[in-house]
Amino acid sequence: MTRQFPHLCSPITLAGTTFRNRMFSAPMGGTDITNDGCIGPKSTAFYELRAKGGAGAVTVSECMVHPQTDGSHAYHLDTAVLNSLACATYTADAIRRHGAIPSLELSHSGMYAGTYMTDKTRQHEMCQWGPPTPSAPTACRCAPSPRS
Repeated sequence: MTRQFPHLCSPITLAGTTFRNRMFSAPMGGTDITNDGCIGPKSTAFYELRAKGGAGAVTVSECMVHPQTDGSHAYHLDTAVLNSLACATYTADAIRRHGAIPSLELSHSGMYAGTYMTDKTRQHEMCQWGPPTPSAPTACRCAPSPRS
């Protein structure tokens, strides 16, 4: 029998990390990310099941790279919260327990960072971080992204 994807189940090494196969679980938002940006036990179990099911890597979603200017929605991982690193470590251990490699999706919402989704009362006041001249028509003003 000829397989259509003969290398799919074989290990691969990328940048010194060996993955047990080439099936990578795409980032999916957790079901119980807390208001303060921590991974809850249901989300940990959700990600652990992907590893148990045979994925070579499981990507946890989504961690804002610049929490001061980002926040397009309320439920995302936040490294500024003291407990979030412990929750992320617990989740990574649950993924590793089944032989998969844990990874984390880094996210920035671009020109939609800091939008009304986090504070609807200030919808037209909030500074929008992104290109000074958006390529699409928008009702919100934009400011150049601050350099870190």
